[in-house]
Amino acid sequence: MANETTTINDAARQFAHSLPPAKHMDSQEALRFARWFGETRAATDLKPSDLEGYVETFGASSPLATSRADSLKSFLAWMNKQKILPERLVSHVRVRRQGIRARAGSNPVPEQPQEVRMTVAGKAALEAELAELLEQRPKIALELREARSDGDFRENAPLDAAREAQGQLEARIRELEGMLRHAMLVDNDDQTGAGARIGSKVTIVNVATGNSSEYQLVNAAEARPGTGRLSVESPVGAAVQGKRVGDEVLVTAPSGVIRFRVDKIESGK
Repeated sequence: MANETTTINDAARQFAHSLPPAKHMDSQEALRFARWFGETRAATDLKPSDLEGYVETFGASSPLATSRADSLKSFLAWMNKQKILPERLVSHVRVRRQGIRARAGSNPVPEQPQEVRMTVAGKAALEAELAELLEQRPKIALELREARSDGDFRENAPLDAAREAQGQLEARIRELEGMLRHAMLVDNDDQTGAGARIGSKVTIVNVATGNSSEYQLVNAAEARPGTGRLSVESPVGAAVQGKRVGDEVLVTAPSGVIRFRVDKIESGK
């Protein structure tokens, strides 16, 4: 039976603590989702429409959309296994693909690699993560060999776990290598009269409460909960991107529509 007192934030933190370092992206996505959904809301309040709405914020053309969806599925499956949720909601996490469908008999149009705009600090963080994951390859390969040494493959839980860990590790390595290969560093030295963009430090004010928050706009790969680095694919980040000082934006959250005013825009690295 589901625990009705467990908040989505509590569940996300428990999930993050249960994961090995190789599943860093899964834990970050769970915490990101908790912030979007409302950290103090009960996990049992979660509905299929909430998941569908959240996945829409990924952006179908984003190179991270599929991996983020997979991470969210892992979190949902874990909550169901822990009996925090009464039903499996994984099937409602679907990334809608955009693009022109090739006509029958025609040659498909090759997909062009997309530039991944990022800050200098964000690129350095991704390079450090890639180096750390590459160092884990020998250890996981050894664990896989040891698990395979057990002749009985029918019920070899260590082998299944090692295969899963290796698959996730290699998927993340490919993802990081792809992003770094197409990385384009942002240049925000001149912010005079410019709208907010990736790399900008933006101060926004909740018009209703007067509370202000400061964020640095970054791409989804750089966003980290609790660091003030806000993804431009998040509801607030998407609304603020391109706006100038004094502009107001409306952001739809599970708790309702919130009006924010852009109070300050500064350059950032």
